[in-house]
Amino acid sequence: MAQNPQGQPQAKLENITSTSFPGNHLLQFSIVKQEAEQSYKKAYFFFITLAPGVQSQGGGRTFDFTNRVTMKVESYQIDELAHAMRAFARGQEAALGNFSIYVDTSKSAFGAQGGGGKSLFLQRGQTQVKQGDTRPPSPQVTMFFKVGSNAALAYPMSPYRTLAVADKLTALSEHCDKLEMARGPVGNQTGAYENPNPMGFAEQPPVTGAPGPGAAGVANNFAGAFNSFEQDTPF
Repeated sequence: MAQNPQGQPQAKLENITSTSFPGNHLLQFSIVKQEAEQSYKKAYFFFITLAPGVQSQGGGRTFDFTNRVTMKVESYQIDELAHAMRAFARGQEAALGNFSIYVDTSKSAFGAQGGGGKSLFLQRGQTQVKQGDTRPPSPQVTMFFKVGSNAALAYPMSPYRTLAVADKLTALSEHCDKLEMARGPVGNQTGAYENPNPMGFAEQPPVTGAPGPGAAGVANNFAGAFNSFEQDTPF
């Protein structure tokens, strides 16, 4: 069994199921199990992963899992994300407000992946129209991932795909909750809890990078990101 930096045993991470959505990058949601020593910590949770799309040697397209962004979140945060995606797809983001998820990796015993916190942010815009194309631009929802001060990775979706992914997330969250409830009664425990290591889960080398701002600066990190984003051709 692996040990954390304090020398305490750490339960093995088990991938229960994963659902992927290939596009210009690869978006993946995984239900993960790790037996916790404390009753207030759930054994089942999620990893949200975005693997950057790159050109393969054969001229096609593949994904770079070495430089992926991985965030550990609870099932209720997956529900929040699904609701936000539906709101942005339907143009209701102005009424409900901005949405983001921030993970403070400084609280993890394993340190930050790539330095600084990790964040996810939604933005609604329009598709880019090529010169000479007479068709009007279409609505588009983009999910941004950012690690520290590194450049944000953008995953664009049509409103239809956004709604479809949101429905899948709701189903995954419900499955995760059922698995958690099936554990049965747990005893009361006390003590410190060490966050699991997302990098160890996938057995990939860590990404290097400079530390970034905290939660208060997340929104500023994405200012103007949509306008400067050059969309790749999805699969």
